[in-house]
Amino acid sequence: MQHADKRAEHLGWVEAALQAANPALSHFRISAQSHYGPPDRLAFVDVFGLEGDRTRRRQIRAEASDMLRRLGYVVELEPGRDIYDVTPLRPTSAHDQMRMLNCLRAALDRHIQI
Repeated sequence: MQHADKRAEHLGWVEAALQAANPALSHFRISAQSHYGPPDRLAFVDVFGLEGDRTRRRQIRAEASDMLRRLGYVVELEPGRDIYDVTPLRPTSAHDQMRMLNCLRAALDRHIQI
């Protein structure tokens, strides 16, 4: 059974959560690179808007990758395979942002339970 591709939606959730957790850095954006193939895999997370701050950029990338792994994704570059960009679905309003944060929290809670 093929699962729906929710990478763009989940990237949006993660970006919204990271921006909420880092209000002084709310101008950054994330996106991802994905290999062609199963919808539960990402090759790499990109962080934009923090080019002058390598430490924070790495921290945000690590936190984003961790959240995506906790959502069930494999985040791993596979050398030699073609990739394409995945752009997050971003909130269109404050209400939409709150919905996204609640969805992320619920999804992470489901994945943490054993």
